[in-house]
Amino acid sequence: MSTINSKYDTLIMDYLDGICSAEEAQDLLSWLAESESNRAHFEEFKQVWSLTDFNIPSDIDTEAALANVNGIIDEIEGQETAQVFEMPWLRRNLKAVSSVAAAVVVAVVLGFMFLKPNTDTITFASNGNDQTYTLPDGSTIEFEGESTVSYLANFKERNVNFKGKAQFDIAKDESHPFTIHCGDINVMVLGTNFLLDSEEETCFVDLFSGKVKMVNVDQKGNELECIELMPGERGIFNSNDGNLKTMTYNEVKKDELTNGHFLDFNDVKLSTIVEALEFLYEIKIELPEKYADGKLTARFTDQDSVDDMLETIATVFGFEITKNGNTYTIH
Repeated sequence: MSTINSKYDTLIMDYLDGICSAEEAQDLLSWLAESESNRAHFEEFKQVWSLTDFNIPSDIDTEAALANVNGIIDEIEGQETAQVFEMPWLRRNLKAVSSVAAAVVVAVVLGFMFLKPNTDTITFASNGNDQTYTLPDGSTIEFEGESTVSYLANFKERNVNFKGKAQFDIAKDESHPFTIHCGDINVMVLGTNFLLDSEEETCFVDLFSGKVKMVNVDQKGNELECIELMPGERGIFNSNDGNLKTMTYNEVKKDELTNGHFLDFNDVKLSTIVEALEFLYEIKIELPEKYADGKLTARFTDQDSVDDMLETIATVFGFEITKNGNTYTIH
């Protein structure tokens, strides 16, 4: 390749890319006017260029690039799927075309190879540490305990596989819904904030903002059942019976306070016990500040009335309790 042609090849590239200056464009036009061979060279370049949208670096080493492509072809042809990628036509044509056209074909081939879908998987495990992880789209995951998330390096579809417990803050993108796969459950969102726990046989989502859809799917990914959550609701899936249900905040709190038919307190502050009883039985308990930090270990059953529970507490701490309607006062 001559030095003159090399100079004008670069100008042609910039001209077709629309990035050359007015002075450079005038220089190229003057060169084209000099001879028919120059104009033929330009047309050949332009014709090959029109076959691709790839931009070629102006300092490309054509001979090295050709050798590089031949090496890639050899490697591909040696793979198990060689019958799919055999390209002897490419090797022949690379030798036949002009150096400029060859540079363009090199760009096309390399572009094809590097634009193939990236199927590499990225996995992040918190290893028991509470920490924050940011996904390629800007969504964040605040891990709690041992949790794992994995996703394709090409994150265009915004799909992740997750196991463990974490709070998700999903970046909003209406054209690309975000899907979390947790075994038989898919959690689908647009942009929202929620807590996801898939550590045990029961998977649940506590929604803080936005909107979330929980979908129970079979092994083929077909939808079996679906619920939509609103802020303040919890979605629960039990893998044992395949049951998918929604709970309100009050139902969740009552469920967490009680253990089956029991209400257990293990070395719990009296102020916390009072709050629990007020919530569960819709009563008011007036507790002096000096007794708030006292601790109690006790188990009550659903056969015990709130009067029975407060009487037990009064006996343990030596209190006196009076009642006026739904208000209990500890003295």
